[in-house]
Amino acid sequence: MKLHPSEAAFLTDLAESRASWARTASDSLANADLAWSDHPEAWAKLSSLLNTQEAQVAFTTAVSELLSGLIHSALVTLDGGSALAETTLLTISDQDGHEFKDFLHEFWPEVDGDAA
Repeated sequence: MKLHPSEAAFLTDLAESRASWARTASDSLANADLAWSDHPEAWAKLSSLLNTQEAQVAFTTAVSELLSGLIHSALVTLDGGSALAETTLLTISDQDGHEFKDFLHEFWPEVDGDAA
């Protein structure tokens, strides 16, 4: 089944956000501006421990995977596949009134592609 353009744009936006936060995590190891962080000391500690290119790449890959998992979980919740569905169901619609599919989480890895 094909995604509506609004659904594809939504998933692409999520993928771009995931990629941006993965880059932020990677950049933060190099002591980039940490004004966004509530825990700069944790980033400083990680930076001292992950002091090789190989370790930093592994860290960024792991962060990206975790963020992807979080987004997938949020999509499952939106799709009615979590405990929330026992009390309420959520719907998303675009400004033209198109209601999004109930199984967006099934499209997440595919749309995510090379956004990293």
